[in-house]
Parts: sequence; C-alpha cells; structure tokens
Amino acid sequence: MKKSVLSLFALLFVLTVNAVCPPGLSEVIVRIVADNYPQETSWEIADNTGTIIASGLSTGDTICVAQNSCAQFTIRDSFGDGIFTPGGYYVYVDGVLIAQGAAFGFIAQHQFNCPQGSFCTLPIPLTTAGTYTADFDDTWYTYTPGVTGTYNFTTCSLNTCNTQIWLYTTCPSLPLQEGPAGTFAYNDDNNCGTQANMDVVLVAGTRYLVRIGDNLNDCAGPIQFTFSYAGPVTGCMDPAACNYNPVATASNGNCVYPPSPLCNGPDLQLDSLALVSTLSIMTRNATTCDVDEGCVLGYGVRQVITFRTKINNIGTQDFYIGSPSSQPGQFNLNNCHGHAHYEGYGDYRLSTLSGIPVPAGHKNGFCVIDLCGFGQYTCGNMGISVGCYDAYGSGTQCQWLDVTDVPDGDYRMAILVNSRHLPDALGRYEINFANNVVQICINLSRSTGTLVFTRLPNCTPYVDCLGVPAGTAEMDCNGLCNGPGIYGDAYNDAQLNSQDVSTYMDFIEGGLPPSICYDLNGDARISVYDASLVNWCQRGNPSNPASIHNHCNFPRNIQNPSDSVGLAIKSINLTNNYIDVEISNPTANVKAYQFSLSGVTISSVVSLADPINFPVDVRFRSATNEVFAISVEDSSIQRSFVPQDLVRIYYSAITDTAVCINLIKDVINQDAEKTNPFVYGNCKATTITGLSNLFKPADLVVIPNPASDKAFLHLSNGKANEISVFDAAGKLFNLTIQPIRENWYELDLHELPVGVYFIIVNGTDSRGATRLVKM
Repeated sequence: MKKSVLSLFALLFVLTVNAVCPPGLSEVIVRIVADNYPQETSWEIADNTGTIIASGLSTGDTICVAQNSCAQFTIRDSFGDGIFTPGGYYVYVDGVLIAQGAAFGFIAQHQFNCPQGSFCTLPIPLTTAGTYTADFDDTWYTYTPGVTGTYNFTTCSLNTCNTQIWLYTTCPSLPLQEGPAGTFAYNDDNNCGTQANMDVVLVAGTRYLVRIGDNLNDCAGPIQFTFSYAGPVTGCMDPAACNYNPVATASNGNCVYPPSPLCNGPDLQLDSLALVSTLSIMTRNATTCDVDEGCVLGYGVRQVITFRTKINNIGTQDFYIGSPSSQPGQFNLNNCHGHAHYEGYGDYRLSTLSGIPVPAGHKNGFCVIDLCGFGQYTCGNMGISVGCYDAYGSGTQCQWLDVTDVPDGDYRMAILVNSRHLPDALGRYEINFANNVVQICINLSRSTGTLVFTRLPNCTPYVDCLGVPAGTAEMDCNGLCNGPGIYGDAYNDAQLNSQDVSTYMDFIEGGLPPSICYDLNGDARISVYDASLVNWCQRGNPSNPASIHNHCNFPRNIQNPSDSVGLAIKSINLTNNYIDVEISNPTANVKAYQFSLSGVTISSVVSLADPINFPVDVRFRSATNEVFAISVEDSSIQRSFVPQDLVRIYYSAITDTAVCINLIKDVINQDAEKTNPFVYGNCKATTITGLSNLFKPADLVVIPNPASDKAFLHLSNGKANEISVFDAAGKLFNLTIQPIRENWYELDLHELPVGVYFIIVNGTDSRGATRLVKM
C-alpha cells in the first residue's frame, strides 16, 4: 500500500558515483574500505517494506534520495567476522557521517531520517492496553510483558482492508515475508473475515517485536489495532489427565480422564489440497544456509519443486512439542539459522516408481505453531492445539525438493509429517497415521530446454518398503527393508559418534576398500571426507546423537566453489630427517586434509597446527605414502592469508632426487564441504647421494614402544655413531644412551616428559629415524 513514508521514494533514483544531487534530493554516500576478503562484503539500502533501492558489494556508491526520506542501510559479511581494520564502512548523508563500523559480525544496520516504528530496530514501545494506529505498512512495536499469560492483538472491527499481525523475538531479514515464515506467532484472516486476531501466550520479561501490516498492499491508509491482556493461561494442570495443558498457569477445573473419548489422542492430518494446488517449479540461487541445512544438494542456481504444506490437528488432544529447554532431545540446535529446529516433523522424499530413493534435499521443522488465532503454541513453546493447524508457505526456505540433478523420468513425490510416528513430548501417540502423508506421481522433462513437471494420474497411496500404508519402514544402507545397517556406523554400535570418526581413520590407514554403508559421499573410496561427514552428522543434535536430521542424509557430496586451499612443502631437514608442509587457506577454515608425497618413505607424522585450536588425529599410510588428518572436535584451522605450518613428516628413506606433494585427495572445510585444493611452490630437492645408505624402517627397532622408564634401540644393520632424541617441535633432549651389546643401545627415559619423540640415528655410512612414545 502507499503510505507517507513510502511515497518519499517516488523521486529516488541511482546516479553515478560522485554525482551531484539536484535540488530537493539528499546525497547518500556509501564508502567501503575492503579488507583482504572483499568477496564476503555486500550492502543494501532499503525502505521499511524491505524493497531494495540501492545495493553493492565491496565497493561503495553515491545515490540521491528525496530529502528527509526514511531508509535503512544494511551491510553483511558472509563469513561472519565483518571487515578487518583498518578497513570498514562509512555512510554519509549530505556530508554528515551517520554510520560507520568494521568488526560487525554477520550484519550491521543503520537507519536515517526514519520515524519510530518504520523498522524493527526502531520499534514503538507498547506500554498499556488500548487501541493504536499504525501509520504505515509494516509498523513495528515492542512489548515486554510483566506477567506470563495470554495477550490479544486484533484488527477486527477496526479496518475494512486485509490486515495481518506478526510477532517475532528477533528482527527478521529483508525483504519481509507476507506469511508466517520466521515468526514467533502469526495470524491472518481468522474469526473476523479478512482481519487478524491473535491470542498468544507471552512470557514475562521476554522482549517481543510486533509487526502490524496488510496483505499484498491491500490497505490504502493507516491500520488500527487493539492490544490487551486476556488473562492467565487456563487449563487442566494435572499431568495424569488426558487434557493436561503444560502451558497452563491457572487451573480451569476441567480435567478429563480415561475412558473418555477425549483421551483418544492427537491426529495430525496433511492437507492434500493445499499441497497439490501450490506445486510449482522455481529456480533458487543457493545460499550458504540452503547448502548447510541440506535443503539443496549443491551451490549455484538450483531448480526446485515448491509447495505449501498445511497440517491440521483433527484429534482430541493437543500435539505438544515444547521448547529446546524443556525437550532438548527433540530439537537440533546446531544449524545455520542459529535457532532450534524440531526434528522429524516434515519429511519430503523423492523416489523412482519402483521405490528407489533419489537424493532431493531435506525439510527442516523450524517452528511448529498454532496459526488459527485462538491457539496457544508459539515458537517459544511449540505444538498444535486441537482444532488448529500449522502451515509452511511455498516461499519458506527448504519448502521444496531439489531436482536440479534428477534425470528426466517418472517419480514418486511423498510429503510426510511425523514420518517416524513418534509420540509428542507428553508421550501421546497419534490416533491415525494414515493421513500423515500425501504421495504424488510426477514426470520430469527437459525436452523443451526448460525443466517442467507433469502430474501423473492414478498414483497409488504411499506405502513403506514392507508394503504398509503410511508405514515407517525404510531401506537401510545395505538395501534391506528395516535392516540394521546405518550409514557411517563404522564402529558398529548402532549410532554415530566420535568412535566412528576414529574407525574411519583406521579404515584409511589400513586401506579398507569402500562399501556403500561407509562411502558417504558416493565416490567409491574411503577418505577423510567420509570421516568428516560422520562428524558432521553426529554433531547435528548433541542432546540426541541418534536423531535423524539433515546432516545425516547420504550420499552428500558438496564442493564449495568459493573455497580454495593450497599445500606446499615448506622445508626439508636433511639432518634430522623430516619435511615440513604448510597450508594456505585464505578463504576457508579447514577441518580435515589428505594428501600424498613422492620421493620419501614416511616413518611418522606429527601436527604442527595449534593443538588448542585444532586438536587433531593425524596419521599416515605407508603403502600409499599418504598423510591424513581430521579434528574430531568442533574445531578447524582458522583461515589466514599468511601460510601456516600444517604437519611435520619424518622419513626413514629418500627414494628420489626431489620430494613432492604429488596428490591432494581432499581438503574439507568446517561445513563438511570439499574445497578446491592445489599445490603451490616447487618440489624440494634432496641433494642426497648414495640413497642406498639409509636405514630402512625395519633396521631401527625400539623395544618396548610405548615405554616408561627405559627403552632399547636395536640396529639390525650397521653401527650408530650418534643417537639424538627430538620432540615434534625439533627440541633436542639430552638422554643417557649407552651401548649394551652389539647393535643394542639403552635409553634412559626418566627425565623425558610424556609424549611422542623421534630418534635420529647417524651411522658411519647410514642414517635414519624412528618414533618413540613415552608414557
């Protein structure tokens, strides 16, 4: 709709940099001083509806706007660390500096010439009950209740146009959504025609943001609404009762007990008409969150089938979910959005007509709330009341199936709610699961040069792999219906945890051939990428490691086109027989790596990365001369424009005139994505002659190993002229070392701290190195 604030933008237009604005227009200058990561910076200027009126990347601009017009400047950093000083951003209006900053994290916002209420960052306080007038579309208010209870926001009987009411706990991103996406509570067209009426439970001391607006610019003038306290939340407060209300703060004296028919249970019904009538294909430029959440299967432009889902509770009891604090096992807190996702709620599947699953993304639960106006559940305390519903519009993130890489053909598309038939947080099971799924058969075709889909007639109802209608049985990783196989369960204990990551490292070290249950990215080999995917999966829900969520959808094979990581041989120490490798990772935090060397025989490896910031399991495989490592904790090598020491590789023999990194198999970033690896620098010459005069690994034996007080070194070939002991950092330790008989030497370890050490042996015509562990 056209309001006084918005009409000021009618004269706005973009001029060239350093333009002189005509009379009646103000000059807005955006100046960006970029750091070493200019590709991460972007900015925009928008009106209060989220309409973008100017934008840019890491360079600024000069624009002209109507004098005294309201706008908001937003700057973003895709990595989340702002702009490194001495860089920063500066915004001037008619020569006056109105905003500046540098280390702003992911986002910073500043308004200029804006009346209170025009943006969520400038809300109007609601202090007392009464009737208020929202002067322009999407007017923002804030309210912090003094008592927990039910509050009413309504536009009923006060307006004739189509109004909406939104409630948030944090500012939403722009542009603003028309529907409930991202809200704490929402209402539209309920109980009083096209007006909005919301009864919502608010918690004392919590700050809420209220947005008053219309539907698709339907209102031509201000919107009136009434705000009031409706009273405490009343209901049955006896946990033993069928109608126990966990939200209630005051008893209504009306508890129901078995065998009352009101004790039957909740019943979630998927509205098939709402789904089928909204099916469409759209293109989406995948965001980092889209990929991170598993909603799409790659970066760039994706083709997705979108739709609306509406879930009604037609049972006799509420379907109560609760909150992350009260029911942590039901939520995934480790995700890109930074807020709780309810696990196992929506499940969107694609398969061939014969039932073979086709990877097509994953649906997140987000918030499960009452949208009928009289309900009691919000994002702060989730559920669906009896007679109420929850809905996800087709514009909501992840409300789709990614079919970009799906070949042309016929498929079954199944949309399920509560697909695992789980009870709610109070242990109440649904009374009917047959209405929890809608299945549609479609044909995908690109024969015209554009992807189109066609609904196929006579699509049979959904059955699981056992043939049970709306059943829960699924194929395991070995293709067995309801079989025991779990993708990534290398430790074979029926769950994914750090033991599996360590077992994957054992697999790589031992050269285990790939199997479908362990090859998580589908490339027919076992590598640190598979180990990273296990780690990625098991960290998705720390409160419930066995939960199923988007991090555990396999195969997953994502390559981040923006992340490049290089490796180089930094130096070779020919005296102490080790090679130092460094890493250049200016664009990515590195979680794992795997590469191979040529020209040497590896005897041991040790990480040179900071053990506090990057605790790592680093190993080598002698058969392939590979070095590989992964952090089993939620840590990574932080990105840096300056190369960083990565790993020290001790060798027992030099086998060529130069040492080279001849292959980088994988470098994995912090989001379990493959980066674009490269080798920089040249191979390092060994300058060693007489290559046969090196001790072979079998020539140097330490007994026992690990050892505590003393150890014995045996040389099977030759005599030692000098024996030295170094730690991983190259520090020399002066130990008492005595020959005890021919080719045997005793090492006194009493003064040696616990740790990993390297014994360097120089003989008359040979030399070599071996590892010692002091425990």
